[in-house]
Amino acid sequence: MALVLAAVVGVGMVSSRPAYAAPLTEGPLGPFVGDWTISGTTRGKAITTGAEVRPVFGGAFLEMHIKDPAGAAPYEARVFIGRNDKGRLIVHWLDATGGETSQTVGMGDLTADGAKLGFPYPGNEFRDRLDYDRAHDRWRLIIEMGPPSHPQVFSDWDFDRVKPRRAGFSAAGRRRSHADRRRSDSPSAG
Repeated sequence: MALVLAAVVGVGMVSSRPAYAAPLTEGPLGPFVGDWTISGTTRGKAITTGAEVRPVFGGAFLEMHIKDPAGAAPYEARVFIGRNDKGRLIVHWLDATGGETSQTVGMGDLTADGAKLGFPYPGNEFRDRLDYDRAHDRWRLIIEMGPPSHPQVFSDWDFDRVKPRRAGFSAAGRRRSHADRRRSDSPSAG
C-alpha cells in the first residue's frame, strides 16, 4: 500500500511541474555553473573568497556556495536560485549572519546575460545584479542597498573562473588514479 501511495504522489509531483521550468542551466545562468574566485569589496573593504555553483534538486535550483577555500575569511553562504510558478526567480540566501536575514526571500527576473534580484529586508531593501561578460567568461555581482533613488553599494564582486589544473589529468581527460601516477612517475615506466 505504501509503495502504491508513493508512486501516486510521485506521479502527481512530476506532472505538476510547469512546462516552462527548464533547468536554470539551460538559460542565461548556465555559464554560472563552475568554480570561481571572488574578488572585490564588501562595505568598502577588499575581499577575496571562492564560490562553487552547481545545479541541485534535479536542476530546479542553482546553489552557489560561497566559502573561502583557504579558510581565512569567516563569511560563508549558500544561495539557492529557483523559479516560482510564474517563472520569476526566487532566491534563498542563507549565510553566516544567521537566521534573521534568511527570513527574506528574494525575487527577480532573468536578463539577457544574468539576473536582477530584490530582497525586501525590513528597514533596508537590497538589489542584486548579476551580469555575465561572455567575452572574458567572467561574472560581476553588484549588491546595492537603500532606496533606489539613493543607492549605496554594499558589495561589488568579480567572479573569475578557476581554471582546471592540467597536472593530474590523463591525455584522455580523465582524472589519473594514484596508481596511474605512480606507474608513470616511476623510472621503469616507459
